[in-house]
Parts: sequence; structure tokens; C-alpha cells
Amino acid sequence: MGSRKKPLVIDPSLFESESNSISAQVTSALSRYGAPLAFDHPLDVRLGSIDIESDWKSVGDRAWEVLRSRRMDSIFPGESPCEFERYMELLRRSSPRYRDEIFVGRLHNSCQWLFVPRFVLTRHAYILGGSGSGKTSHALAQLLIQLSESYVDRKGQAHTEPPLLIIDMKPNGDRYLRALAEQLAQARKQTLRFYSNDPDYDSLIFDPLRCLRGIKYPLKLLETLLKAFSMIYPEGYGSDFFTSEQRVQLMEILYHDRPTTMKELIAFIRHATRGKSGNSDARGLYSALAALEHAKHIRVDDAPIADDSLIDFERFFEQREVMYVHLNSRSLSLLSRDIGKLILFSLLETASQREKESRKVQCYVAIDEFHRLAARNVVEMLEDARSAGVGFLLAHQSADAMKTRDTDLFGTLFENTSFKQFLTLENETVIKLLRLISGRVAERRKGGSEAKGTGSTQSKGNSRTNTGSSGTMDSRTSGSSVSSDDYSSMNSNTHADSQSFATTSGSSDTASTSEQHTSTTSWTEEMVCALTEEVVTGVNDTELLSLVHVKGTGDKCLTPTGGVPTLTQGLYPFSEHQARIMEDTAWPLRPPPHPDWYYAAARPLLPVDALKAIADGRPEVDPPRGSRSPDGDDSSPRAHVNEGELRKLEARIKELANRLAAEMIEEPATLERLARMHKMKVVDIIRLAHADGMELTESGKPLPPNMVKRLKRLLSGQQGDREP
Repeated sequence: MGSRKKPLVIDPSLFESESNSISAQVTSALSRYGAPLAFDHPLDVRLGSIDIESDWKSVGDRAWEVLRSRRMDSIFPGESPCEFERYMELLRRSSPRYRDEIFVGRLHNSCQWLFVPRFVLTRHAYILGGSGSGKTSHALAQLLIQLSESYVDRKGQAHTEPPLLIIDMKPNGDRYLRALAEQLAQARKQTLRFYSNDPDYDSLIFDPLRCLRGIKYPLKLLETLLKAFSMIYPEGYGSDFFTSEQRVQLMEILYHDRPTTMKELIAFIRHATRGKSGNSDARGLYSALAALEHAKHIRVDDAPIADDSLIDFERFFEQREVMYVHLNSRSLSLLSRDIGKLILFSLLETASQREKESRKVQCYVAIDEFHRLAARNVVEMLEDARSAGVGFLLAHQSADAMKTRDTDLFGTLFENTSFKQFLTLENETVIKLLRLISGRVAERRKGGSEAKGTGSTQSKGNSRTNTGSSGTMDSRTSGSSVSSDDYSSMNSNTHADSQSFATTSGSSDTASTSEQHTSTTSWTEEMVCALTEEVVTGVNDTELLSLVHVKGTGDKCLTPTGGVPTLTQGLYPFSEHQARIMEDTAWPLRPPPHPDWYYAAARPLLPVDALKAIADGRPEVDPPRGSRSPDGDDSSPRAHVNEGELRKLEARIKELANRLAAEMIEEPATLERLARMHKMKVVDIIRLAHADGMELTESGKPLPPNMVKRLKRLLSGQQGDREP
């Protein structure tokens, strides 16, 4: 029985008989580390067994020292829980100096772990990996799991869970990633906020102007909208002109028309840029915004919707929500890019305003398949996001996908991220950049040659001669060469030994023996780039092996890398069984809508009976079939009329008529035809036209459409004045 009076020192010899058990594996790890470790409480050795779980937990931070020479799965083999979760359990109960950093994996061909300080990820992270390399299920998932938790830093300051925004650009969405987001929200005892522009999914509603309501200055709102829709073109001849025209047109609308909803804004833009008299140089504004008016899960008017059903980034920061945004980038690619950029700029504006008001909260935005959303203004956003407390975690498959029509965004992305992880190395540009920052290592090669020869002669004579010789030769050669891509140096050492001996004796015979032995040994030392072809092949061929580059840490971390890319062996954050369950978790679907719901939303249908009643001048309409009046008398149609709804219907029809009349192009017409239509004389029309500044004559020729439209407006006003 163990004594509880004092800690018991583990003696590895006590567990020699348990070499095949978990107990023996822990003991072996401790013995490999060096001196025996004292636990905080004695081991329970009753019935010849020990409680490994409790004793392992009592080791504390010293467990990390044990893991320098032993993997976690060798101490606790098995699937439940998986090896990564074992590391997380140890990390959560470790001291603040460990909790202040993020566990990335183990150094390749070593059991030592790799940690990255949390402040590095506030300066943005970039993950590049081909399909099936584990960039989502491994790299992105393990970062999100750790960043989403509360912790106490090494200064003793407590940090609560940060807000998390996950943007999924896959066509049908990533079930694994959404299941992970669901788990993170449940760990906070929250409901996952879910938005999708796919009408098949049950989703929140996004109101762009409501999310940008914190912008009170119209000029600032103007530029935010132009940036969100990528309508600030690169400087140059021609592009500057269209940027200026769109800017001026939108400025006039925001200052003079003062729209309060997105629908009003789109209507004002349509009226100002379309048609014969519209500003055709700014028509790109309408082309960019028009689709929002018909998009599902987008609110463009002031229809009453519960606040809890709307995306609200102020609430996102205050309640530290977990939000999952799915944008279908295949069948709704153009709309997805617009909505995605509107969401990002809305988030950044809210974070920037909170930073001004000293309410800054660090949040993280993870974007999977980032290349489907990438644009020049989005990548430039990284420069401003860090100061506002927004850290980006960007993941996609290929560096070539970052090339746009006018620039290659990969270089800018590479420079503006402090943490980079490459799970595949197949792009020449990526390899070249990594070679520049990988440093140099010494490579020593051994070579040499050896020669040996013997001979003998015999002759008569009375003489004896002894002859011997020996010698040693050393030579050393060094050289170096410098090129644009590599630096190399060479040192050569040569050592040679030679020896010869001859003997002659006899009175009448002469004997001669000669022997010579020569050997040469040489060494060549060359400084070569650390990113060798073997490293590239290993990353591409080994599961979860990646090249991790961390910059800007110096020695302020547990495992400093010196700013050199480091080979790291990663771990899956979930067991295979649990990951399969997450991948099979279905998303919430909406009830099947009416087949023509999209037409009804775009062009509201008016009741035929209501149109007939208004055309006949009757204020009442026929009641719906099967309805009855409150008093039970259905003989009078007027009993079923809702006067308020009728007035709304009349106003709607007038609005549609006025809008159509303003946008219609008139047909050419003669003065005689206009006179008959308005029951006036031709000379009276000519007199009114002269008073309005138009020169008309009785030529009998058809007037152009713009003059016909102007005359009709003038004559309608004159008739309105005469009616009373």
C-alpha cells in the first residue's frame, strides 16, 4: 500500500513486469527522460495496478519534458480519445506559459513539439494545401479549436472566448467544418449562427445597409460600397474615369435622395443610370447591386423581421458569437463574391468603430477556399484588419488561383501573414519564395583513392645494400561561389602516405625486393539550401507533413524556429470514427418552396379582380371564395373589402405606372396626333411649346421621342390646371 505522508518517487524497476501495459509505457517514458519524477500523491498500487490517468495528470508541466523523447500515443495507445485530444487535455491543465501558445504538431523525425504564440495568429495565418492534404480537417480545424477557447496568458490576464466567423466557399458546403463550428458553439453554450445564400438551407437574413448602419458619413459609406463591389479600379487611363463617374453618381444619390433601404438605393441608381437620359458611364453601379434585390436571404426593404433572425455584427462582438457563413461559389459564384465581400467589409467597419470607442475585441475570421473570394481590395484589407482586432485564417488549394486579371495576389498574401503552413509544395513560385527564407546548411561529402604496387628482382654478386624511404603529404583546397539562387562553398583535405624499402644480399647471387603503398582520403563540405528536393518530396508524399513558417517571434516562444521554415508532423484533431460522423451530419433544409416563388418575389402579382374594380372606378372588389363577413352576411361585396389594403394596392399601382411612364421611350408622333389625344388645337400646343422654350412649326413631320415625351408632360400639366 502506498503511504500518503509524503510523495513517492517512481522507480522504473518496480514496473519491469508490466512492460506491456500502459503503466510500463509511462514508466519507460519517465526513465528515458532522466531522473525519476516525484508525483504530488502516491501511486495506487493495489491489486498490482496503478491509476495512470490520475498520475499522469499530477505530473503537470513536467509532462512536456517527458514528451521530448516519447510520443503521446506510445504512452496512451488507442483511439479514444485520439492523440491530439490527449495533447489538448495536457495543454488545458498546463501553466499559462503553455496556454499562451498554440500547439501545431511535432517536429519531423523528433518527438519535440512545435508551439506558436497566439499573437502571431492575430497577424493572420495562411494555409496552402492541395485537395485531400488535410488543410481543413487538420490544419484549419486544430487552429480553430484552440483559438476558440478562453485562457490565461503568462502575465496573468484572463481572455474570454473570441468571436469566430467561418466562411465556407465550397459549393455544397463542408459538413465537417460546420459540425466543428457547431461543437465550438455548444462548448460556449450558444446556438450556432448560420447564414447561406443557397435558398435550400434554413438561414439567417443579411441586410447590408443595416450592418453598415454605424457609418454616418455618406462619403465613407460610398467608398465602402465601392470597395465591397470591387468598383475602385486600378489607376490608369480609362479606369480612373469610370471610377470617378460611379463615385460622383453614388455621391449624388446618397446626399440628395438619401435612401434608407437597399431597395431604394437600387431604384435610385437604376433611374439615374438607365434609359436614354441616364448616366451610362456609371451603369456599372446598377449592374453590381441589382442582383441583391432578388437574392434569397437578403433583406433590401424595411419588412419587419425579428432582430434575432438578422446578421448583426455589433451583437456578434458583444455576445462573442460563433457564426458560419456558407456561400455557394459554383451555381451562385457572382452573388457569393458580392455577399462575401459585403460581409467582410461590414465586419471590419464594425470592428474599426469599436476600436475607436475603446471597445476592441479580438476576433478571428477563417475562410476556406479563399481563392474564390480573393480580390485585390480583400487582400489589402489584411493590412488594416490587425489594428482593428481581426485576425484572418486563410486556406485554399493552389497559389496559381491567386492570379487575377491585373496582378498576382500571392506575393501580397505571403508578405502580410505571419504564420504560413504548406501541406503541399508543387508550385514553382511557392518553392522559390521558401528557398529564399530557408537558410543554408552544411553538407559534407567523403571521397578518396588508394593505390598499391609490389616487385622483386634477383642477381649474383658479393654485395649487400639496405635502402628505405618514407614520406607524408598534406594538401587542402577551399573555394566558394555565389549565384542569384544559391550560395555554395567547398573545402577539400587530402592526406597521402608513401613508403618504400629495398634489400640486396649474397656472395654470388643478388636479391632485390621493393614494395610501395599509397592511400588518399578527401572530404568536401558544401553549403546548400535547406529546402532540398528531398524535403519537397517528403512534404508531398507524407500524410500531414507540412512546412511551417513563423515570423516575428524572436525568442518569445517555447520553440523558436529562427524564422526558418520547419518540417512539422501534424495530427488529426478527431478520431477517424468521430470525423466520419461529422462528415455525415446533414445541414438544416428549408421546406420545399412553391415552384414559382422566385418569380413571385421578383414581380409581385396583383389580383385580377382588384385591377378590374379599379379600372371600373369601383372602390370594392369581389370577396375571396369561401370567405364570409364578420356578421355572417356575404350578400354585399363591400363587406369583405379591407380599405387599408385597397389604398395600398392603389398606391402600388400608381407607383408602378409612374415608374414605367418615366422609363418608357416614347414613339415619334405628329402635332396633329398629340392635339387629338389631348383635345386641343395645334396652334395652342405650339404656343405652349414656345412658352416652354421649344421651337415648333406646323410641318406635319413626326416629332422625335424626347420632344414627344416633353410635350406630353407639359400638356398633362396644363390639363391638370384646367380641370378645377
